[in-house]
Amino acid sequence: MSKFVTNQNIEIELELASLGERILAFFIDAIIIFFTILAIIGVISELDPDGWIVIAFIIPFMFYSLLFEYFGNGQSLGKRAMNIKVVKLDGTTPTVGSYLLRWLFRLVDIYVLYGGVSIISIIVTENGQRVGDLAAGTVVIKVSSANSGAILKSPAESDHVVTFPVVKQLTDQQIELMKKALEMRRKGFNKEGVASLAEKLKEKFQIETDLPDVKFLYTVIADYEHIANQEF
Repeated sequence: MSKFVTNQNIEIELELASLGERILAFFIDAIIIFFTILAIIGVISELDPDGWIVIAFIIPFMFYSLLFEYFGNGQSLGKRAMNIKVVKLDGTTPTVGSYLLRWLFRLVDIYVLYGGVSIISIIVTENGQRVGDLAAGTVVIKVSSANSGAILKSPAESDHVVTFPVVKQLTDQQIELMKKALEMRRKGFNKEGVASLAEKLKEKFQIETDLPDVKFLYTVIADYEHIANQEF
């Protein structure tokens, strides 16, 4: 587990993907691309002997990792198979700009020295980042196969009674962070992170409560979602 500090100055723990998992994910993607291109060539070459249509169909595969990671919540097909994903250093979802930077640096990371630059960078950097990750401020982490690409949901019943109305000042991104922290806590990780998160919220909004940290955060989430639903 590695510790990271969010934009809200909250410490969280994320389990980094291993070098082996990242390499396997890369080869799974490469195999998928290779056989898909072979199939396209086999079908279209019969219709277009000059090959221009084949080339037109193959060009989009240059953007494979960029498109799949952006639309797949940080996961290409290979990463999904290995249960790993790309996130920002604070645990949040990368922006399109972050994904683009990672993709642009693939030329250096993967194709220079046949991937040697990427492997060396992952090994020597503290958070296992290749050059593209360093440029984009991203990291590759492990995710549960049961919750890959999903976010823990909390109930917001219509008859819910709001305990902390001040939490309406929070943002969707902050609520998402709480859900991720609680999900990791449920799996036995990030105990200190949850306690720190609860303490920061109490200080920020001057909340006094005897609720345990976990129950407090679930209450905050339920309050926020109930208020949001009412406003909507």
